[in-house]
Amino acid sequence: MRVLGLLMVAGLLWSASPVASAATFEELAAQAAAARDANNVPQAMDLYRQALQLKPDWSEGWWFLGTLAYDSDQYPIGKEAFAKFVELQSQDAPGWSFLGLCEFETGDYAHSLEHIGRGLKLAGGSMEPALTNVLQFHYALLLVKLGLFDQALPVFLPIVKGGSQNPTLAMGIGLAALRLPLVPQEVPASERELVGAAGKATYLWMNGDSSHAETALAALVAAYPSAPNVHYLYGTFLLGTHPEQALAQFKTELGINPHSADANAMISLLLIRAGHDDVALPLARKAVQDGESTPMAHFVYGVLLTRKGEMLEGIEQLEAAQKLDPNNLEYHIALAGAYSKFGRNEDARRERIVSIALAKQ
Repeated sequence: MRVLGLLMVAGLLWSASPVASAATFEELAAQAAAARDANNVPQAMDLYRQALQLKPDWSEGWWFLGTLAYDSDQYPIGKEAFAKFVELQSQDAPGWSFLGLCEFETGDYAHSLEHIGRGLKLAGGSMEPALTNVLQFHYALLLVKLGLFDQALPVFLPIVKGGSQNPTLAMGIGLAALRLPLVPQEVPASERELVGAAGKATYLWMNGDSSHAETALAALVAAYPSAPNVHYLYGTFLLGTHPEQALAQFKTELGINPHSADANAMISLLLIRAGHDDVALPLARKAVQDGESTPMAHFVYGVLLTRKGEMLEGIEQLEAAQKLDPNNLEYHIALAGAYSKFGRNEDARRERIVSIALAKQ
């Protein structure tokens, strides 16, 4: 009798439980929506999970589970939910975007870059400006983290032009400017002031305030004369207006960091402009050896090789530069010329079309 009585009580408790009272998918979905509307996040997430067990192809359920997880900083859950969502809705730009944002927060940076990029491409500018800015900002941070500094700064540019004064933006720009493959939260406390100062100076430069930018960059060099890439940053600023001063900064950078692919590439570029190809060639070769992921190194070396008539290897170097920084107009123009000279007319035509499109942008 005692066993029978316990079984009867257990049966009553089970029948009174939420799972049993919401025996159908429709009831669970309605209860989940009600809990979400009431801002009862834990209950809503639990109910969405139960409903999705009954109907795994319910894309709306995965979406709401993902957004609830994202808004409550439960990024691993959000990552899983949005991954399921995009399996069902493969052309949904917000789905890919939020998947990428969750991956960013969980440190899955390579996938985050891919998926945020896919979201932005699918959206084609149709998403809300606030969300687009968030995505572009994270996309730029991911490019920095993965060492694609030359690609990152142009992505930061529209955010700067939009007037954002976010301190994290300055940190991100500073990391790109100093060629540090980190995200802002990874910057050591001992380097935060340096990175922030570099970011603020570069922000002024990107925003067209050249006078204040030069003052800030000169102050940066004075305050951190032995910090890697500080002289390189100042040299790139001086490159267009004071090439001799820029050359001095790049040489100083090499004294601090002898394996700076960026500095060697820039010195090579200035030597090419001065007509000293033979002097530039070994520096450009070393730049490629020291910086396989440095597009300018491949570009300069490719230009020198094609000028020497070594077309096949030169084109390979120019293609490597273009692959690393696909939105650089100068790389496409150089490739078009090299392809044409080598008799690859269709490839040359394609690169000219891309160059025209980039020039219009």
